[in-house]
Amino acid sequence: MYDACVIGAGGLVGCAIVRELAQRGLNVAGLEKHLQSCQETSGFNSRVIHSGFHEAAGTLKSQLAREGSALVAEYARQHEIQLLQTGMLIAVPRGGIRQGLWRESRALWNLWQQGRRQNVSFKLIFTPAGVRDIAPIRALAGIFIPSVCVVNVEQLVASLESQARAWGATFIFGSEVTNARIEGSDYIVEYPGGRLRTRMLVNSAGLYAHNMSAIAGGPKYNVELLRGDYYELAGGVSRWNIRTLIYPAMPPGSPSKGVHIGPRTDGRLFIGPSATPPSTPMPKELFLSAGQRFLPNLSANDLTWAYSGLRPKATGADFIIRQERTNPSLINLIGIDSPGLSASLGIARYVADLMRD
Repeated sequence: MYDACVIGAGGLVGCAIVRELAQRGLNVAGLEKHLQSCQETSGFNSRVIHSGFHEAAGTLKSQLAREGSALVAEYARQHEIQLLQTGMLIAVPRGGIRQGLWRESRALWNLWQQGRRQNVSFKLIFTPAGVRDIAPIRALAGIFIPSVCVVNVEQLVASLESQARAWGATFIFGSEVTNARIEGSDYIVEYPGGRLRTRMLVNSAGLYAHNMSAIAGGPKYNVELLRGDYYELAGGVSRWNIRTLIYPAMPPGSPSKGVHIGPRTDGRLFIGPSATPPSTPMPKELFLSAGQRFLPNLSANDLTWAYSGLRPKATGADFIIRQERTNPSLINLIGIDSPGLSASLGIARYVADLMRD
């Protein structure tokens, strides 16, 4: 018998929720279908702790990214988790009108207006020389957000899990949920080789949360899965001397923040992600073209395919985190895409407060 059961505890958000509930004194079980953590979206993303700058003001994404990014960065520093204070440069590359310069300039203007409403510290870069002071790329102007970081996700999840276990939480890996039925005022959650009873059920199943909602008797959700491919730049940070995240200026409503160039905590340098259907990888030529807008000397031989991941995109632009029923309680987390990493500790607090209320 548990106070709460979290489905998807091997992902960063699910693990953070388990930790938060255990810290608040609840008897918590975390179920994960994989044999170890970070095997889906959490392990195949950009590792970026966003500030919430890209998100529409007043949305749950904006609120939780802003709160959560500060919590994640503070946690990483306190627990000696690899963290790079890279900052983020959202830049307009050089080019003529035919290359879409006016559209990108307008997108930068929209982001500037949005950023002012977000209470996120940033500065405008008006000249190519100002851009080069931040990163050795070819661009006309940009917005620089100094608070953005890159984190070692695997270390972060391992630390959160260790803390959760120290506070009494139970993790059960290799246990894909096959059924979640209501019996009295509890849920009976079944998985291969076992079952458990819980008063509250948290569905943090990531890519499959919309399916899990239906299994648990919750509403049906429409979720689109997007594929994100990444390529690695040969020579890494030491060759290209790019130590800041370089993002293109994307218009409002874009399905992603754009194909960007970014360093990692191990000194490697990547470009990505794409945003395509799951079975349709973006051609290498498009990654090369995206990179050459900022690095004109980049060649096809400099790019090696690294990995791809999937992320869920719910109908509408915002996170869906809501209590669907009470007695027993069901809380769904649907469409937790970027900035899910940044918002993770904020999401955990938000869910725990829902359960408390």
